[in-house]
Amino acid sequence: MQDTRHEAENPQTVSSEAINTLYDEGKLLLCMGKYEEALQCYDRLLEISPSSKRALGYKGLALFKLKRHAEASQCYERALSH
Repeated sequence: MQDTRHEAENPQTVSSEAINTLYDEGKLLLCMGKYEEALQCYDRLLEISPSSKRALGYKGLALFKLKRHAEASQCYERALSH
């Protein structure tokens, strides 16, 4: 998997390809049951685009799988309010 952490540090220079790679990586990690690692992908995406409904939804799913239901609910609420 491609390491996009360096690119995520400066949102102005992040390519759409790097963003899509982060989404794909996060979804793969979710499917593999690696919820903490998936959560890191979605946190990086939210650094790039703080109001991304898609990233908030997937982050909520990862949090839900980790049984962090209150935090998951907050992500879903943020996604729905934007």
